Amino acid sequence: MATIEAWYMANAVVDQTAENRTEPNHPVTISDLRDLGVIHWHIPPVGDYPAKAVPWEPKDGIQDKQLAAIRESRGYNYADIITCSEECLPDYHNKLKAFFEEHIHSDEEVRYILKGSGYFDVRDLKDRWIRIRLSAGDLIVLPEGIYHRFTMDTKNFTHAMRLFKGVPVWTPINRPADTHLSRERYLQRFQPLEEELSLRSTIVSCLRGFFAQGWCLGSSGAMACRVTSKASGVVNAPVLVTPSGVPKEQLQEEDLFLLAAGSGELLKLPTKSAPKAARLTVSRAAKVSDSAAVFQAVFERRSDVTAICHIHSVPAIVAAENKEVLRIRDSEMIKGLGVSGDGVLVVPIIDNKATEPDLVPDLIRALQRYPSCPAVLVRDHGAYVFGSSAEKAKIATECLGFLLDLEIRRSREEVVEAPRKRLRRGPAVVLLDVEGTTTPISFVKEKLFPYAATAVDSWIQTANLADVAKEFEKQCKEDQVPFIWSKEEVLRLTKEWIAKDRKVPALKDLQGKLWKAGYEKGELKGEMFEDTPEAMAAWVAAGKRVAIFSSGSREAQRLIYQYSDKGDLTSYLSAYFDPKSAQASKQEAKAYEEIALSMGINPSEGLFCTDVLGEAQAARKAGWQAVLLKRPGNAPLPESHGFREATSLLDV
Repeated sequence: MATIEAWYMANAVVDQTAENRTEPNHPVTISDLRDLGVIHWHIPPVGDYPAKAVPWEPKDGIQDKQLAAIRESRGYNYADIITCSEECLPDYHNKLKAFFEEHIHSDEEVRYILKGSGYFDVRDLKDRWIRIRLSAGDLIVLPEGIYHRFTMDTKNFTHAMRLFKGVPVWTPINRPADTHLSRERYLQRFQPLEEELSLRSTIVSCLRGFFAQGWCLGSSGAMACRVTSKASGVVNAPVLVTPSGVPKEQLQEEDLFLLAAGSGELLKLPTKSAPKAARLTVSRAAKVSDSAAVFQAVFERRSDVTAICHIHSVPAIVAAENKEVLRIRDSEMIKGLGVSGDGVLVVPIIDNKATEPDLVPDLIRALQRYPSCPAVLVRDHGAYVFGSSAEKAKIATECLGFLLDLEIRRSREEVVEAPRKRLRRGPAVVLLDVEGTTTPISFVKEKLFPYAATAVDSWIQTANLADVAKEFEKQCKEDQVPFIWSKEEVLRLTKEWIAKDRKVPALKDLQGKLWKAGYEKGELKGEMFEDTPEAMAAWVAAGKRVAIFSSGSREAQRLIYQYSDKGDLTSYLSAYFDPKSAQASKQEAKAYEEIALSMGINPSEGLFCTDVLGEAQAARKAGWQAVLLKRPGNAPLPESHGFREATSLLDV
């Protein structure tokens, strides 16, 4: 079946008849157009049609059953035929200018291209232009109220049929028309669907992240978000809720339920012709999460809450022991839950019940007593965390996770006697290099870099290069060399920079994307020296914080420890730094000064472990202590360098 081609347009249009694609090209699918209400059929024209007929009805010899069926099913009872060309359309050039004025109609705009070709441009819900190429056989329906325009292409010829319901009204309503009833009806119909699509993606991303932190193991954990719009507001907004029984690392966007506000009833599934967000069906989930009753209770009583995260974490359970209310002060992270830095975070605690719906009465009483609380802990169960948006609920959950973990560590320290106090002597922060320190150089040189150089070939064929190309262009400007926006240029530079082991942000960010895919597919596994996890565990047990400073991106650092051959080591790590976040290279003292500020320590309280003399010298210049690691495969160190050496992190 033939289809149409569509793409996002460049911002500046010099020649309206040109393709005006973005660089690089950003294609738009039929499904994407359907989400905006744009419908398309391809019907090869049957017979010959007059150059102009106003109105027009089929005659003998021009019979098209598919076109007749569409006209009947959609109620098109008027049609005419026109030809747009310099020869056939009076005042042709002024008419083209008028067609290209951005406007809406108070009814559908329907065009069936009989001969020739042209472009319809439509605005998406983020106000970006999409250009749609139409040629003979294409029948397109633009919904009432969508901003659009029409232009000829360079061939300057279009022979088309116009279809209409009732008496035809061709008057355009030029932009601005945001207050026009047709525009408002369009936004009421399609804007919530755009919001729903975005929220589905956000919910899946949040819960996969919580699973990685160990907060939603098995099939536990849940999340709910109100799908708000101008039409529904917050109170009447339907609610997206996660399913029961689906492991969160396997959760898909189509697994989420859409429930009616208040009643919690499952909304009817629409027809296949509906926009993509509404067409999603529940593929594996048999029932809505048991947390739905709690979510509905919170939404009914808190108009300021549009998203709720539910986690089952060990710190949430331990922190709730022997308390009725959790109060935390003097911590920067309480700001993430909407509490001022000099305020007090108050989190009520309720008892667990046999089922989650049984929690509702106690939860309501907690909300009545603490009407603005940002979360509720459930003893021996977990936590419910609230946010004014999905993103803020995610941030609040992560900040609460940090604070609960900190509370547990502090409570343990209160009962530790002299042996533990002795262990706490020395540096407060141990900062580690990666290559040649925690990880063999051979892994980076022989596995990581070659993997990225190979994987980029397939990745680049389907990737959206806009952000990557922008960073590459920025680096080329610094290098004072030309840059061409193309897949080929990005591919060439990637391989060249990898071969030269260039430590530039543009390359490190791209490598991080490629390595992430490799780790998640199981094609990569970070190699660690045998002493690395044991040393990290001992430092953390002694109350020290462990952080990473590498020329690789922070994302790449996190991945190598999360997917290591010694298991997930990220629980031992407090922070990750790269030259971008440290605002200087690893051989500049400024980097270590910035890291000390970020970690909240005096430089003298930090110890940096590396295999590179220049890095150790820079750290010492900033006031840090430093140790040089002698590992298999590391470059030899010069004599009399003046630093302590170690062959194992256990000796540091």
